[in-house]
Amino acid sequence: MVKMHAVAQKEAKTSEVRHDAMTRNVAQHFVQQLTLWGVERVYGVIGDANLYLLDELGKQKKITYIACRHETNAALMASAEAKLTGKLAVCTCTSGPGLASIINGLGDAWADRVPVLVVSGQVQSTEIGLGGVQDIDQQLFIQPLADFSSLVADSHGFPKLLNKAVKTALNKGGVAHLSIPKEIWQLPVSGGFFPLPVKAGPQMPSPEQIQKAAQLIDKAKRPVILAGRGIENAQYYALQFAEKIQAPLMATMPAKSFVPNDHSLFVGGLGHAGTEISRELLEKADLCIVLGATWWPADYVPQTIQMVQIDAKAENIGASCPVAAPVVGEMSKALSQLIPIVQQKQNEQYLSEIAEKKMEWNKRIQQESKVESPTDAISPAYAVSVLQKCVAEDAIISIDVGDHTVWFERIFQYKHQKLIISGTWRTLGFGLPAGIACQLAKPDRQVVSVAGDGGVAYSIIELITAVAYNLPLTLIIMNNQSYAMEKNRMMVEGLHTLGSQIPNPDYTALAKACGAQSVRVSKPEELEQSIRDALSSRTTSVVEIMCTAPILPHTKILKGMDTFNS
Repeated sequence: MVKMHAVAQKEAKTSEVRHDAMTRNVAQHFVQQLTLWGVERVYGVIGDANLYLLDELGKQKKITYIACRHETNAALMASAEAKLTGKLAVCTCTSGPGLASIINGLGDAWADRVPVLVVSGQVQSTEIGLGGVQDIDQQLFIQPLADFSSLVADSHGFPKLLNKAVKTALNKGGVAHLSIPKEIWQLPVSGGFFPLPVKAGPQMPSPEQIQKAAQLIDKAKRPVILAGRGIENAQYYALQFAEKIQAPLMATMPAKSFVPNDHSLFVGGLGHAGTEISRELLEKADLCIVLGATWWPADYVPQTIQMVQIDAKAENIGASCPVAAPVVGEMSKALSQLIPIVQQKQNEQYLSEIAEKKMEWNKRIQQESKVESPTDAISPAYAVSVLQKCVAEDAIISIDVGDHTVWFERIFQYKHQKLIISGTWRTLGFGLPAGIACQLAKPDRQVVSVAGDGGVAYSIIELITAVAYNLPLTLIIMNNQSYAMEKNRMMVEGLHTLGSQIPNPDYTALAKACGAQSVRVSKPEELEQSIRDALSSRTTSVVEIMCTAPILPHTKILKGMDTFNS
């Protein structure tokens, strides 16, 4: 009797699953599948072609739909979330102009190789290709930025297409796209659910590669290390390695927070916003060991230098210059194998040179960070130094693109803060939407967005979004009343500065109109308290800093030149 009851229960359950499979439509399947995969948010903008999806999202509570004001910002939020968490992030848009607007934000995920799924609505199947309202070949349109793109032509194939799209995004680290015609959202699905696709793990480094790298390192008298994002999960090994071979360690901007900035071997960033120490030491180096970095600015590096490069992705190795000893493999495994076999170096003269250069650089930065006289104006260096004093040690900082970015890179000394940037795509407007995504993903962490007056104009409307979701995000606007990076380059080259100075709105008033707490600061003595008040507020806050726009050393337009402007 008990056995018969168990069989009956099993048959009923099987019948229920079959019935559910036959009645579940594409929109329902999509939401349920994302839920099973652990997706917590979908960023998007409403439109005719995704209304059935929004209806389904509105009927459940496990996934939060973040209603953005612009599709570009929705994609930037998804990209930032993927950068912060390392997990799949999702955004959606409508057909035609919706897809056109989301493209720029997807470019950021594509360029920085993070997994983002974008689902775009499409016109009805009967209208595709006829040139009607919002009709465009979406697969052709998105092709340069998508590692996978497909039109969902049949509802029963949707589960497999969705799984394939997400598998591609996770394994390649990039954008996957599905285009779904209006009527398809409501059609039945016969397929089941898939487990979350497993990321392909990085290969183990070969003993031969490790041995060759060790031989070159042992021969080097003046090695240097360039660390990138690839050391994030191998920070202990990276420092242990640097200490054993007594090599100065420079870092790309996203990786600066992975290294104690007060470490005796840390010499700062490389490039326009980097330190003079890095450039000088690299010029005299006989070996550069690149750890998980792809940044190799031609203007600031020797034309010929032997290189060892360790990276989890084989395609990253030798992308910028020839590599004498490539090592392909997961960073912590590679370094843990390399550290025991490299020789312990003893070069007191080299260490003294590094220490002396660091002392000189720190004095220079302290001088730059002082209040400008005789006007007592707020310099960008001073603004960054004050912000550094105020932010929490574990804060998440999202930074926009512009002149303030290079000053931030030059001045800010990290403790345990996490930096989120538009690394390769470098789109204006990144800072605020990225900060919103970071605050949503990490509600218990302090999140600060830093933007210039040029870049913030692209996305400041999303303050309404931050306020709507009760986010205690702080936005710092460094207002030099120009596109200062471009203006300074034009001035140095003797060009007309047309287009570099445009009128701004009153950002403080605009922020208040969006519902945020805001203050404008033009006096140095008011800056620290204003920032502290904003950071301690539990509401969306804006601090607009009226600052100057001094010209950084080595400012120029063209790359690859042999001489630098001073």
